[in-house]
Amino acid sequence: IAVSGGRSPRPVLEALSAIDAMLDGMKPAIRQAFILSQLEGLTYAQIAQRLQVTVRTVNNYMLKALEHCYLLAP
Repeated sequence: IAVSGGRSPRPVLEALSAIDAMLDGMKPAIRQAFILSQLEGLTYAQIAQRLQVTVRTVNNYMLKALEHCYLLAP
């Protein structure tokens, strides 16, 4: 993998690996809600509709996802 400017791709690959490990440790519904929020930019209402759950459930999923990330952060 080439990185512009001649820099080593190692830090990028290490970061991606760490993110993958964080996501892998989440329950599937929590991981999906987190990805929809953080990567796709959906609102909690949109996520609730997509996952067929309540907005309160999405809020709980996000709290658990953020707590999970916080606990695994260096």
